[in-house]
Amino acid sequence: MHSFVLFNLAAAAAAVSSPLSSQEHKVETIHTPAAKEAAPIITVVNLNRTYAIQLECLGCPFGILKNPDAVEWQHPPPGNSLMLMLGIDQSGSALFLNDKRIFPLDSSPPHIDAVQVPTNLGKEEAAWQADRAISEQIKFPLQYEHTLFRAEGGEGLWIQFNVTGLARAEGSAPFKTGHKALQILLRESQTHQEAEGQSANAYTLLIADVQVVGEKDRVQPLRMKCGRLAMIQTAFDPNEWDEHGRFGTWARVRKLIVGNLSAFWFGCVHCIDVLLPLTLLVAIGIVVVARCQSRQQGSVGGGSAAKTSLLGCHASPPYPDLPVIKIELCD
Repeated sequence: MHSFVLFNLAAAAAAVSSPLSSQEHKVETIHTPAAKEAAPIITVVNLNRTYAIQLECLGCPFGILKNPDAVEWQHPPPGNSLMLMLGIDQSGSALFLNDKRIFPLDSSPPHIDAVQVPTNLGKEEAAWQADRAISEQIKFPLQYEHTLFRAEGGEGLWIQFNVTGLARAEGSAPFKTGHKALQILLRESQTHQEAEGQSANAYTLLIADVQVVGEKDRVQPLRMKCGRLAMIQTAFDPNEWDEHGRFGTWARVRKLIVGNLSAFWFGCVHCIDVLLPLTLLVAIGIVVVARCQSRQQGSVGGGSAAKTSLLGCHASPPYPDLPVIKIELCD
C-alpha cells in the first residue's frame, strides 16, 4: 500500500513537470501608435529670416473660444505656450513679431496678440500653426517689455522681448508671466546690386540667432562710464492704450482734438466763420504745448540724440508721452 501511494505521487509530479504537447500557446502582437514627435521650442521656417517660437506660459489660464463672446476655461489649465512668429519683411529692412513691427521702432509701441496652444503640440501641428491661426484658440493681447541694445563689439543688435502678462484672462486682473524671454540677435548683411548700369551696396537685416532664455541667462547690455546701461527699454500694457494713444497723456488729447475738429469741419462746411478762428486758436495752443514739452524732454537727458547714437539709421522718434520708456544712455 505504501509503495502504491509513492507511485501515484511520482506520476503526478511527472505530469506537472512535463509540458502538454497538445496545448497551444498564442502570442498576440500589440501594435502601439508611434509617439508624436514634439515640436522644438524654436522652429526654423526660413533660415535667418522666419522662425516659429513656442514661448512656455507656466500656469497661464487656458481657454477655448466657443464664439466671439464666450470662452470656456479649462480647470486645471493644461500646459500651454504662446505662439510667436518672428520674421524679416520682404524688403529686408524691418523685423516683425506676429505681424507687428518691433524694429525699427515705431512712433508708438505696437499692440501684439499671441495665440495660445498646448505645450505638447506636434511638429506638423506647429508648422501648420506657423502658417495660420487656430480659430478656436484665444488671441491674448500681450503685456511686454521690449529692450534694444548693441551687441558686444558692435556686431549686431540684441532685441529682448519679455511677455510680462496677459491682458485677457479668466479673472478681472491680468495674469502675470515673465518666466522666460525671447532674445534675438540682428545683423546687417551687405549685398551687391546693379541697376541701370550702376552698382551699389545694399544692406538687409538677418536674424543671426534666436534664443528662449531665463532671466539669469539673458545677455546684458554694456555699462557706460557713468554706470548706466546702454539700452532702450519699453514697458507696454494694452489696458492703458487705445487707437488714439495712452490714457491720461497730452498726445492722446491732441489726437482726439484734431480728429474731432477734422470731422466737424467736414460735417459743417457752412460754419467756416466760427470754425476758422477756433481752429487757429487750437492750433496755436497745440504748438505752444508741444514746444514746452519738447524742451522738457530735451532737458531731462537728450533721449533722441542718445537713441540715434545707439540705433544709428534705424532710430525713430521717441514715443510721445510714454513715461515707461527707459533710455539708459549718457554722454
